[in-house]
Amino acid sequence: MHASQVYRKYLMWGLYALLFLLVLLVQDVTLARQRFFGAKLNLLPMTVALIAMHLGHEVGGLFGLLAGVFWCLTGASDGSAAIFTWTVTGIAAGFVCDAVLVRRFLPALGLSALALLFHEGVVFFLNLLLAEASFPMGLWALVTVGLSLLACPVLYLLCRAIGKVGG
Repeated sequence: MHASQVYRKYLMWGLYALLFLLVLLVQDVTLARQRFFGAKLNLLPMTVALIAMHLGHEVGGLFGLLAGVFWCLTGASDGSAAIFTWTVTGIAAGFVCDAVLVRRFLPALGLSALALLFHEGVVFFLNLLLAEASFPMGLWALVTVGLSLLACPVLYLLCRAIGKVGG
């Protein structure tokens, strides 16, 4: 690998990390207190899926694992579930894009919806088992998925632009 290619890879990883931190900041600072139809937006699983879609399954799974550990260390209530769900999301999104789908917007929207459904479903069932949550919280999880998908076009364009930096 030529030195300029190595620098471009470092730049790409730095930009992906910066994007993740920016989404984390927007979600936790500006959207943390806002409820829409009783649900909060969750942009992080979608961000992990979109990044993994451009990186592939091995690197996407590693990014999902590191992002989940970082999210858990921030003290998030669903942090322990995020380690599992984001790692699986990273591996699955990268593998599906490598094997079956092309890296376009509609497959990205579908993968984002599946990533959000998987993460919100696991968190909901853990709350059902451990915290005696009620079934209306399942409806809030579906509303969270639907409303969070509104940010998918912006995040997809950012991830695609960062992916072009790395070559």
